[in-house]
Amino acid sequence: MSLSNALFNSVSGLDTTSTAISVIGDNIANASTPGFKERRAEFADVLGQTISTGGGFSQTGAGAKLARVSQIFSQGTFETTNRATDMAVEGRGFFAVDGARGRQYTRAGIFNFDNQGTLVDKDGSQVQGFAIDPVTQTVTGQLGPIQLTLGVSPPQASTTVDISAQLDAAEPINGPFDPSNPNATSSFQTASTVFDSLGGPHSSTLYFTRTGVNSWTWNATLPTSDTTDPPATPGDNVVIEGGGTMTFDASGNLTALTGPAVTYNVVGGAAAGQVVNYNFGPIAGVGSGTPTTQFLGTSSTVNSLSTNGFAPGTLQNIVVDGDGFISGTFSNGETLELAQVALATFANVEGLASVGNNSFMVTRASGQPLLGAPRSGQLGAIRSSSLEQSNVDIATQFVKLILNQRAFQANTRTVSTTNQLLANVVQLGQ
Repeated sequence: MSLSNALFNSVSGLDTTSTAISVIGDNIANASTPGFKERRAEFADVLGQTISTGGGFSQTGAGAKLARVSQIFSQGTFETTNRATDMAVEGRGFFAVDGARGRQYTRAGIFNFDNQGTLVDKDGSQVQGFAIDPVTQTVTGQLGPIQLTLGVSPPQASTTVDISAQLDAAEPINGPFDPSNPNATSSFQTASTVFDSLGGPHSSTLYFTRTGVNSWTWNATLPTSDTTDPPATPGDNVVIEGGGTMTFDASGNLTALTGPAVTYNVVGGAAAGQVVNYNFGPIAGVGSGTPTTQFLGTSSTVNSLSTNGFAPGTLQNIVVDGDGFISGTFSNGETLELAQVALATFANVEGLASVGNNSFMVTRASGQPLLGAPRSGQLGAIRSSSLEQSNVDIATQFVKLILNQRAFQANTRTVSTTNQLLANVVQLGQ
């Protein structure tokens, strides 16, 4: 009879609202869980029966049923942290991690390096990324665990020294340069550091000697104890490794230069015959850098000096940029890209299966993952030293909780009312 149908309809309402309250409770419980995505219970009505009437037919319902519990993958807010390995995805994409349960995907970027230098999540699953060739500094495209094996930045031998000097045109004419008495036979001197193939620093002194009107010589030297080249004469203080001449015009501009390449043969097992090119700036207006000049009334000085070589360095710090590149800062001042974090996206993210621990697995409904670099295609950017917070809005959840509470109470009233009516029917036979 219809009263019994009403009773069962109310029971289905109690079931659905209980499920909704359970889902809401789970959302509220995870309101502070990084990377958590809000769930929503979705219901559908149940068709009971079709009743023929004089005007055609009518339909009655048989209550409600749970259609599905969907996940809302909207962007959560970001919390700034003090750890470079904490990462968040701004936009589409999931971090890919490999663990005991296979490959999973997550939005919670709580990562750190283990004792093997591998980037892992809080469960020890390895974060996936792309390797970088240490020589060319290009992405290899090979996906695998992110492991920082480069604890020491290799040295780079000097090949170029950029120097800009101002030479005083009032210096007395001197020379020729004598390695046995370099200070007395030069007009001005300065030191440049040259790094060998092992990263060892060598202090090379440059001596400038005014030899005539608008004419100078320059000599790059090493101490006799720091070169395998023999001195020109016994008792020399320095050994000339290379040098040349400099010519200036009447306006003090450098117009000609000879011998810019210097061949160093240093002590200490480094490669012999190291060629270093000295760049004194533009010559006759051609070239780059700060020019070397010869002016009157201005004392000789060095305007700028730099070399492209450097010593080996140890890893001091890491940073992660928006493209997912993990770069290391080394004690020698160098910054090298070490790896790139990979992101994955899916044709249907709502088809992913939640497996707990803020992780998801691929299903047939989600489609296969599309893996790539951050900021490529549909993938979002990486925010370092940040965590994506839950996208649960507490106020909205409490409103939904009140509504479902009222719906549950209304269904209980339907049950009690139906019970009273059935009791009245029973009394008819008494």
